[in-house]
Amino acid sequence: MAGKVDRIQDPELRASLQAAQESLRKGDYRDVVQRSAEAFVELLRRRPELLQGQEGVRRVFMFPRLGVDLVVSPGSPPALKYERERFSFSEAVTYLEFATEQLLQAGA
Repeated sequence: MAGKVDRIQDPELRASLQAAQESLRKGDYRDVVQRSAEAFVELLRRRPELLQGQEGVRRVFMFPRLGVDLVVSPGSPPALKYERERFSFSEAVTYLEFATEQLLQAGA
């Protein structure tokens, strides 16, 4: 996955997911989830058109719901709602892979 993250064009978003990868190696799964989910939400804040139409609906429904909810309300920027503090390795990888794929698809 390191190669994929390195292909993210936006330096801030790329750095966030690179830090998430480092946290994954260190076993800090909460940090992986937080950095990955926040990178995805930052993309949506910068490019609100990504929430429009069928593709936008798909992005919202495909967001992993493994202890973090994506909150999308008309007239408000997207936000995250954490349901718990601890995450497993597989949950962390799921969020990291999701964010990486979404950022690459969006050309970020």
